[in-house]
Amino acid sequence: MRAIAEETFGGPIALTDLPIPEIRADEVLIRVRAAGVNPFDWKVADGELKDQMKHRFPLILGFDAAGVIEQVGADVTELAEGDEIYGYLFKAVIGEGTYAEYVGAPATIVAKKPVTVGFAEAAALPTPGLAAMDLVDAVDPREDETILIVGATGAVGSYAIQLATKRGARVIATARRTNEALVRELGAAETIDHTTEDLVDAVRTAHPGGIEAVIDMVSEREALGRVSTLLHEGGRLASSVYAADVEGLAERGIEGTNVSMQPDARRLGELSQMVDAGELSVMLDHTFPLEKAPDALEERRTGHVRGKIVLLLD
Repeated sequence: MRAIAEETFGGPIALTDLPIPEIRADEVLIRVRAAGVNPFDWKVADGELKDQMKHRFPLILGFDAAGVIEQVGADVTELAEGDEIYGYLFKAVIGEGTYAEYVGAPATIVAKKPVTVGFAEAAALPTPGLAAMDLVDAVDPREDETILIVGATGAVGSYAIQLATKRGARVIATARRTNEALVRELGAAETIDHTTEDLVDAVRTAHPGGIEAVIDMVSEREALGRVSTLLHEGGRLASSVYAADVEGLAERGIEGTNVSMQPDARRLGELSQMVDAGELSVMLDHTFPLEKAPDALEERRTGHVRGKIVLLLD
């Protein structure tokens, strides 16, 4: 099968030919039709997790996939050959990734894809959609509360805007001027161009009494500490990059959470239902053919992507 892999951390990432994976009794073999590209992917390629998790070489990159089940293991009963599925395929050993024509995965971490979108759109959903669900759940925005979303135009942020407004919250979104229309279409009530004005000063001027919640996908600890001063006592903050000083925030009466998202078929099912009900728009930026994966990764590395980049295998 064709796959995008590397032989060593930081080495060349290239198209190669590898055997089709064999599956266990509790797994399914997926013919991949589209694979999502995440910032996490190039971090894996650079070896940022080499001291934390086992890796297998040649290391096939990628965690998000949408495709068709080619084969089911003997113990799998809820899924069948021919089912159109998608998932965030994070495994105990990194290296059997989704940038390939076939990938095996436990049946418990994949779900039926939304029927109202194609494979490319479905591949744009798992990692950022699940992350956004967990972040929004962590701060639990309520009706008429104000929530600041930092990193709002990325894939996670774009879903977080929609999920927060679905709960009745008023969203302040960080966005360059060129992206203001996009985040407002997704539901943001206010926008701040963080490239031309000071984010904290702008929010404090508009909301001198403080706000209720912050979701942040980009700030490091020092910058996030300053953002957290916008919260009044009893506020909630969630970081997807482990930058929240949970103990320090608690001393100020603020609930801080560092969110670590896990594969979850049930949650994927909830995302599918929201998409099919028209309650959640899929944020697909643009696509690349599989062989152009190195270019897609380099573009993803810049951080200036609206939504999600996806690799197409057909």
